[in-house]
Amino acid sequence: MAKRRKKVNKKFRIFLLIITFIMLFSFGLIMLCAYVLKLDTKAIVIHGNSIISDEEVIIESNLKDYPNFFLTSSNKIEKTLEKNPFIKEVEVDKNLFLQIHIYIKENKPLFIRNDTNMIVFDSGKEIKNSEEYELNVPSLINYVPDTKYGNFIKKMKQIDYDLLLKISQIMYSPTKYDEDRFILYMNDSNRVYINLPKFKNFNKYNEMVTKFEGKTGKLYLDSGNYFEIDK
Repeated sequence: MAKRRKKVNKKFRIFLLIITFIMLFSFGLIMLCAYVLKLDTKAIVIHGNSIISDEEVIIESNLKDYPNFFLTSSNKIEKTLEKNPFIKEVEVDKNLFLQIHIYIKENKPLFIRNDTNMIVFDSGKEIKNSEEYELNVPSLINYVPDTKYGNFIKKMKQIDYDLLLKISQIMYSPTKYDEDRFILYMNDSNRVYINLPKFKNFNKYNEMVTKFEGKTGKLYLDSGNYFEIDK
């Protein structure tokens, strides 16, 4: 009888030990979860953006207050940012240092069409211009025929983007000898005459302008590649 009582007591002690272990483990898990839920995002790093600012990205992502790291959804951030017309692709990466890295591929605005007040992107996509967009891209000041327009966008994409931002206005200016001719009005007061087949030559503009010795005038890249100084 005594032996049986000892066996029962031993089993009871083992049972209590298991229950105690489970309770301690559960308590520890609860404490860990409570700690994790208090961990806020420590850093937000934006990569690849040049048109939209870091601040805009953070605000649109609802990350301004550096929310809880583990409750912040990468997928939700990506879907939210991809609604922005200036963003083509987004990838969000979270690491163990409580950092959120946002990698952005932008839609580059090429110009603003004055006739429709639309912003035209390198993808061909167009959106209505608004005062909230502070863009330094050139304005296309007149109509370009549909037969030329698609090729015009293609050629504009070949211009180095930093150089494109130095153009103030673009005018379609065909002649009876050249239906592909455009005039680029530059922020430095120079005018560049160019046609669609030679648009890529415009990428040498900075190199050419150093030879003007501070003078302004007309640069003919459509034919002859020469500079005519203003009188």
